[in-house]
Amino acid sequence: MPKISAPTVAEHRSRRRDELIRAATDELLESGVDAVTLARVGKRIGLARSSVYEYFNSATDLLAEIALSSFAEWTGEIERALAGSASAAERLDGYILTSLRLVAEGKHDIADALGGTRLPDYHRREVIELHVALMSPLRDAVDQMGVENPTLMVELIQGMVEAGSRRIARGDDYMRVARATISLVHSGLVPVAPAESTPALRIPR
Repeated sequence: MPKISAPTVAEHRSRRRDELIRAATDELLESGVDAVTLARVGKRIGLARSSVYEYFNSATDLLAEIALSSFAEWTGEIERALAGSASAAERLDGYILTSLRLVAEGKHDIADALGGTRLPDYHRREVIELHVALMSPLRDAVDQMGVENPTLMVELIQGMVEAGSRRIARGDDYMRVARATISLVHSGLVPVAPAESTPALRIPR
């Protein structure tokens, strides 16, 4: 039986799998998508390619796991940042601020490195579901603020966050970008107008 580095075989395999994902992420960020092969990733942690196949069927599966892990980490960061926010407006501001902070910390580099990587349909569905979950705090905050066209507003706000992300990637201070983004977002949020009262029916005498 192969030597294991954990109390159980299951835990050993889980640790080894995490090691492979981290190694693949490092390879991706250092050398790009094409450098992520099972052989190169295995070599980084002293594992033969044949052994890597025990955990992943292909480099594409490994790239998908990088994307899924990145989404999960990003979502967890946002959820923790918003945990103490009382109002919908605070959660909206927190979503914008945290998203841009994560970009400044380099957390978006993985998404940029993956670029237009094509994943199998079953992996693509998982990524889409995680992207929906990632944006749910933004959708919930906008819905609770009672603004006109909430679906449109969510898309526009996310577009502003993405524009801010590009500015940060070019070297702008993330707090400066965050303050400007939050200010613009709030100035554009239009409350739903109260329903017009129905005029009383006048009955001729």
